[in-house]
Amino acid sequence: MKLQDTRITPSKLQLLDTHVCLAFAGLNADARILVDKARLEAQSHKLTVEDPASIEYMTKYVAGVQQRYTQSGGVRPFGISTLIVGFDNGSKVPR
Repeated sequence: MKLQDTRITPSKLQLLDTHVCLAFAGLNADARILVDKARLEAQSHKLTVEDPASIEYMTKYVAGVQQRYTQSGGVRPFGISTLIVGFDNGSKVPR
């Protein structure tokens, strides 16, 4: 039995910002698109508001993107399941 090469196999756990991670199961290509959009939104939020995006904000953003892809014509739904984890600003309790 041949093991996967960890140098080329993408990680199923992606860092969106310094305090938020997204774990996924499913198609790597779909996850890459969603992670790129979420990272861009996290950085945009940080530059606009000057505070890091909360876990709740990032969760709602990712859910909104997935919902738009599900209901839009001409695109297919994401073939992934996601789990968002992290710490909110000032809180030491994981969410």
